[in-house]
Amino acid sequence: MHQKGCDKLGIFTRKKKEGVTQSFDFISGVNPMFVPFGSNVSNSEVVKICIDRIASQCAKLKPKYIKTKEDKTVSEKSGTLSFLLKHKPNDFMTPYDFIYRVVSLLLLNDNVFVYPMYDRLNGQLKALYPLKPILVEAQRDNIGSHYLKFYFGDGSDFTLPYENVIHLRKYYSEHDLFGGSGSQGNHEAILKTIQINENLLQGIDNAVKSSMQIRGIVKMNGMLSEADKKKQRDLFDAALNDSFANKGSSIIPIDLKSDYIPLTTDPKLIDKETLEFLQSKILDYYGVSVPIFTNKYKEEDFNSFYESTIEPLAIQLSEAFSLGLLTENEINRGEEIIFFSERLQYASWNTKVQAIEKLMGLGIMSLNESRALLGLEPLEGGSKRLQSLNFVDASKANLYQVGKEEKENENND
Repeated sequence: MHQKGCDKLGIFTRKKKEGVTQSFDFISGVNPMFVPFGSNVSNSEVVKICIDRIASQCAKLKPKYIKTKEDKTVSEKSGTLSFLLKHKPNDFMTPYDFIYRVVSLLLLNDNVFVYPMYDRLNGQLKALYPLKPILVEAQRDNIGSHYLKFYFGDGSDFTLPYENVIHLRKYYSEHDLFGGSGSQGNHEAILKTIQINENLLQGIDNAVKSSMQIRGIVKMNGMLSEADKKKQRDLFDAALNDSFANKGSSIIPIDLKSDYIPLTTDPKLIDKETLEFLQSKILDYYGVSVPIFTNKYKEEDFNSFYESTIEPLAIQLSEAFSLGLLTENEINRGEEIIFFSERLQYASWNTKVQAIEKLMGLGIMSLNESRALLGLEPLEGGSKRLQSLNFVDASKANLYQVGKEEKENENND
């Protein structure tokens, strides 16, 4: 690892690999530099809400370090990695904060980089940090190893082996390494719509303000000195303020020495359909429907949102963290990191009850798992599983149906 500047958090403690690094081009010939682009779109209120809706749902995912045995049984592994994933990714974030930040940076920049910090003495994993660089440069040394050089806002830069970085991408098509267009996030496709939407909202704000401005002019007939003009204006202001304070009205009488000349203002407001059309284009870009955006969704709306937006991110997180934190031998032994979703938590009460009736009868859910689904406290001894006697092992179905004795008689004959 090559570094320059002060590591204020002390998180870059990976041992340095040998070899001279230099910037390189991939097969596509695209610039190997990545510049985060999110600052341009994150100013939009609609974009912020969309990202929050997605990131907050992803943050409910439960990362688990599991092992699938040869008999297909799954067990959760214990140890430092499990603790970091489930309880404390680093000194500054809860698991919810960690996943929320990772997904938010991915949606803003089409790329997100997570750095696993290892103990420099014993090599054990200590923490996981999402990075927020201002520039990332792909490099390769003279022995063929790949690196990423990160530049940060405080002037520091760090070069890390690519294999030591967890890298997630969105819109991964144009560049061989980075998501988006490679040189920057690929938000150009929606940025114009966002700018039009923001301009229209500003126009509405200006129209409202203009309707509250001067609506007319009071003309004083006759030649007045500057002192008399000021006196007449003060009298007019006092009469207007008194009328508004005491009568709730802004209408006052004037005498023949004054003429009132109205000023016509006709601010143009944008129609509702145009605003909804522009907003829908932004929502479609992020995969957020109107019911999800307004938090007024039904079970069907959430299921669609989960399958189209949340589930792909859960798969991406699982694959990236498995490859970034586990060795090839561990993966071959059936070990992996899965971001599980307690999807039924968001179902309706009737759906939950129906699911419990079906799953408990098959012995899939325990008593406490069923109670947790309904928001109830666990019971002592509630980890046992119940199963209906209406189900039988498929290999023994004939014995159950015609009886063991009859089959034995047939064998004797």
